[in-house]
Amino acid sequence: MALTGKNFPVFLLVLLLVLLASCHEKQVYIVYLGEHSGEKTYNEIEENHHSYLFSVKETVEDAKSSLIYSYKSSINGFAALLTPDEASKLSEIEEVLSVLRSHSTKYFLHTTRSWEFSGLQQGSKGFQLKEDLLLKSRYGQNVIVGMLDNGVWPESKSFSDEGMGPYPPSWKGICQSGDAFNSSNCNK
Repeated sequence: MALTGKNFPVFLLVLLLVLLASCHEKQVYIVYLGEHSGEKTYNEIEENHHSYLFSVKETVEDAKSSLIYSYKSSINGFAALLTPDEASKLSEIEEVLSVLRSHSTKYFLHTTRSWEFSGLQQGSKGFQLKEDLLLKSRYGQNVIVGMLDNGVWPESKSFSDEGMGPYPPSWKGICQSGDAFNSSNCNK
């Protein structure tokens, strides 16, 4: 069949529909299955997660490659790369309690540089609020403050003392050693 002026628009429409159908953007979804019964091993739990994914994927390889993380300790669930249609199909399975799209917000740790994160700037009298910070933040109205504690790892960049000046003369601290943490792990 030759493309002529009459059937060329139809061909373009069909081509566009095929392209749109194949462009389901995959996103990360969290699939929550409730609590663990405590009867399965970690391998059995992960295989169970693969089986859920295989119920919405075309091949076992697709199911296994879409699994990003299996939650095996506190909760029973997994994170997977899915299309919206696949996520919808999973949510219809009786054992699936919820399917939520994960948002791509990234969180960063702030430790020794927390004042910069908080909007403070160093001045002649120590750290001061940047101009209009309180006004812009509506004096903290409707603000929820939370803390995410992921433990301390001395080698982490967030604990680096690079670029920090000497200890202030009033500082009276010590380096407290402990299990798997000796004084060589201490810095400013």
